[in-house]
Amino acid sequence: MKTKQYFNAFLALAVLPLAMVSCTDAWDEHYGDEAGAGIVDAPTLWEYVLADPDLKPFSQVAKHVGYDAVLQSPQSFTLWAPVITQEQADSVIAVYEAEKREVDNNGNLRKNQDNAAVIQFMQNHMAMAGRSVNSLTNDSVRMWNGKYMVLTSNTLNDVPFVSKNNIACNGVFYKLPRKQTFFPNLREVLEQEEGLDSVAHFYQMFDVYELDEQSSVMQDIVDGEIVYADSVMRLSNNLYGWLGYIAREDSAYIYLAPTKEVWKQEYEKYYNWFKYIDDSKLGNRDSVRQMNARFAINRGRYFNNHIQRRSQDQQKDSLTNTFYVNTKDYWGLNVFHHPMVDDGILAGLTPIQCSNGLLYKDADGRIADTLTFRQKRYIQPWIFGNYKSRLIKPQGSETYSSVVAATIRKVVDKASIKVGTTTEIDPETGEEVEKDIVQETTFPELRDKQYVEFEPATYKNTTNLNTNLYFYLQNTFSDLYYNVYVVMVPEFARDNYDKEKILPVPFKVYFSERNEKPGSGSSTDVDPDSGEFGRESSLSLPEGETHGSGSTFESKGDAVELICIDKAHKFNFASYNVFTSMGPTQRYRFYSTASRSEMNNKTKSNILRINRIIYIPFETEQEAKNFKLELSDLSNLKEYKE
Repeated sequence: MKTKQYFNAFLALAVLPLAMVSCTDAWDEHYGDEAGAGIVDAPTLWEYVLADPDLKPFSQVAKHVGYDAVLQSPQSFTLWAPVITQEQADSVIAVYEAEKREVDNNGNLRKNQDNAAVIQFMQNHMAMAGRSVNSLTNDSVRMWNGKYMVLTSNTLNDVPFVSKNNIACNGVFYKLPRKQTFFPNLREVLEQEEGLDSVAHFYQMFDVYELDEQSSVMQDIVDGEIVYADSVMRLSNNLYGWLGYIAREDSAYIYLAPTKEVWKQEYEKYYNWFKYIDDSKLGNRDSVRQMNARFAINRGRYFNNHIQRRSQDQQKDSLTNTFYVNTKDYWGLNVFHHPMVDDGILAGLTPIQCSNGLLYKDADGRIADTLTFRQKRYIQPWIFGNYKSRLIKPQGSETYSSVVAATIRKVVDKASIKVGTTTEIDPETGEEVEKDIVQETTFPELRDKQYVEFEPATYKNTTNLNTNLYFYLQNTFSDLYYNVYVVMVPEFARDNYDKEKILPVPFKVYFSERNEKPGSGSSTDVDPDSGEFGRESSLSLPEGETHGSGSTFESKGDAVELICIDKAHKFNFASYNVFTSMGPTQRYRFYSTASRSEMNNKTKSNILRINRIIYIPFETEQEAKNFKLELSDLSNLKEYKE
């Protein structure tokens, strides 16, 4: 498409006699002119304006912003021309002059169609295509700026007509006794409301202009291509898709906007949580870090009324933000209970009514990051990429071979377990007989009713002695303190279990983190990824953990067990990134330590049965140390599945 700004494009057009301007073409037909506009001998909309002395101040504004040319164009419009004072006209012109000199983040002058004088005044009194009214009219009309107004037989948004249904050769002309009130949407309020500068600036960073062919005014067709006199460029913004379409007039949102004080406070905190390693996928690490911190501030502040699970009346009980997904994987995350009362996120706040919803100002930092992005997370060992077995590259070979076998097991709904024996008198013989004491057990603590059984695989006709596994944590944060847990599963949690395999499993745990500069880690003869990670450190049982002693952990194998393998561990680098995917930054290695004699004597086992790895971030070391997760908590733990 060939496009021009209409100031330049109409210079030649404006010097032509008005009679030379054709008011009938395919554009009227395209816009579905319902009022008979397109009559050749009718005046233009601009001629109607010039002919009315009451509209002189309005004509001054229209001419100053270039809309005299638009109102003479062959495209069909409806104009509701308001009677305004000279003072009002001067005020609009002053706004236009001030804003047209404003420069955006890239050093570009504000585009004409984004000028408040155009959007809030001129386009607030115009609609595409001709719209006439009759005694039965009671409808909504979309103004050129996207706002919807109620059109009746005698009013537009309750402003009565002075005159109506005046047919122009390029539309329909109405006269109003006063100007229409501009009703801003949520995005527009950010630009106007005091104290919301920071979030407004964040949105501006993502603004992109795209040609709106339907709203643009055609001048001519040259070489088969349309040349626009007024090439209307509409703003698009990727944040709308991620957070909420707060610029859509047909949407209905609640938005809890952070004030600049809250923005500054939260940005300084979150910025430290997004420290990245040198990764070519990231590009400029500082820019990505800044963007993630800003996104984190906004995460969870948007509530689409159309997707609430409850009716409007029941929203007083809870609100779910736009990141909420109605699946069990989220387990209640992104849900804010009793938002209007006590310490609820909207309690005590006065809403600002917008054309597409309600905006509340947050001056206190009311959105808890633990309910939005700083979540309890877990990884499932049966998902590809969440674990790797120890790999060995045979001499002369270019490929690695696994020495661990992984088998996915289904968990039974109920298991009958022998918990002891008792003696009873046989009623027939009168003799004492030994009888098993059986207890029925369920497994509410286990996610997804399955687990992975890891054991050494046969390699070169030899079965390896130990089970050796890597688990990679995803979406972690820097400068936060992590508690990490493993959920171990007993042999009897599956059908047809082997009673001889209900044995304790001793194992060690090692931690390593990706290097700032890859390639300086341990030898790659045993793991192709090891060069990306630093030297491993052996972990000891955290304070309060009873499954083992010293640096040896132990699963007893006689019940579902929650074992804390790491506590209050401060991570140096983040892997959480909204904008670009990146690999995990932290990993844990599990290594079973049962000796051959212990396995031969059937006193210990080397089979690790794992349901999931849970990792929870804390802001302070003391908070992490004081936190205690119980096995009973697992059946209703709000955790996010990676």
